[in-house]
Amino acid sequence: MQMVLFNSINIVTYQLLPPSQTNDFYSFLLSLFYFLIFIMFFVSMLFPGLQLSLFTTFSLRRIGDKITILDELDLKSKKTLAEQLKKFGADGEKLSEHVRELTEFFEISPVDRDPAGILNRLEYILDLTRYRFRSLLKLYAPKVDENALSTLEDTASIAQVIHLINRIAKHYYNMAKKFKNYYIAQQVEFILPFLIDMAKNYFRALPATTLEVPIGDGIGPMVIARMYKEFGVNEIKELGNEMVVGEAEFQNRKLLLMKASGPAGRVGKPGAAVKQLVKSLEGKVNLIVTIDAALKLEGEETGEIAQGVGAAIGDPGPEKYKIEESALEYRIPLVAIIIKQGFNDAISPMIKTIADKVDDVVNRVKNLVLETVPEGGIALIVGIGNTLGIGNAS
Repeated sequence: MQMVLFNSINIVTYQLLPPSQTNDFYSFLLSLFYFLIFIMFFVSMLFPGLQLSLFTTFSLRRIGDKITILDELDLKSKKTLAEQLKKFGADGEKLSEHVRELTEFFEISPVDRDPAGILNRLEYILDLTRYRFRSLLKLYAPKVDENALSTLEDTASIAQVIHLINRIAKHYYNMAKKFKNYYIAQQVEFILPFLIDMAKNYFRALPATTLEVPIGDGIGPMVIARMYKEFGVNEIKELGNEMVVGEAEFQNRKLLLMKASGPAGRVGKPGAAVKQLVKSLEGKVNLIVTIDAALKLEGEETGEIAQGVGAAIGDPGPEKYKIEESALEYRIPLVAIIIKQGFNDAISPMIKTIADKVDDVVNRVKNLVLETVPEGGIALIVGIGNTLGIGNAS
């Protein structure tokens, strides 16, 4: 029999086997296929947990591969923090111990079942947490000054968050592994890409903290710094609570321009500063405007500007409450201007798309003042956000 090689496997089969044998061959393959299905079905009925166990094993293997990404980010962020501590005189022999203590630092929120006075208790816990955290940084880095301390605090906070994300992911991974639970493993596998993306975004913010580069969340303070320059504000007063204010005149109207004191990485306590300033003016303020970055929804453009009513500030509650309370007490219109951006843009070095919106926001503030504040009136403009890399003039 002559055998001719063809590209088609079917034609080759027909050349090798007579028609009757070819049919038998296909029948055999089909029978084998059904037999294997029957065996699998029989095994699954006899050992119902076997299939689930196999799926769990494969899922845990995939999760384990992704966990290594978080491990690497955690290790690199700790290394960056260690380098910063060493730069400011940390003890090299105890460096790893100091880094571990800082990244494991935590706070416990006050009880909220009895809501009376919860904001005061929350503010106290937040202030105490920050005081203790900064005290540890001063202890471990004795050569750090006040400006560098705020930036070092940002670096340590980022390393702390990345470490926490890694701990949470490992906790549920190890739970699924310990109990061989397929359903926990599936939930971990579904949410892990989001955790990895979050950790990567925080890690990308580290260069900004170490080099004092403005981040996306600093758009509010950047607007105020631009207004300092445009209106020629030379005298900038310290208000306490890490906040500063400058005074400017705009078409027979007084502008009080407030931001956190830069260029160190500070957010200050704008609520306390607003309350203090409004009270000192006996409530003779015609408008309060808060400017802040806000998370955009998927599909919205980065840098899109929107205007609304209320206090644009993303704090846990105490500072926002004080701004609202001041506006309510003296019936002052409270207007918010937000610049939309993704979470990664907010904590990473500021991109051009966001920075280019500064002039647009300044023009919106001017128009708002002209529309709302009568001649001889006062407008309080507050730039909310981290003033890292943004001085008190632009």
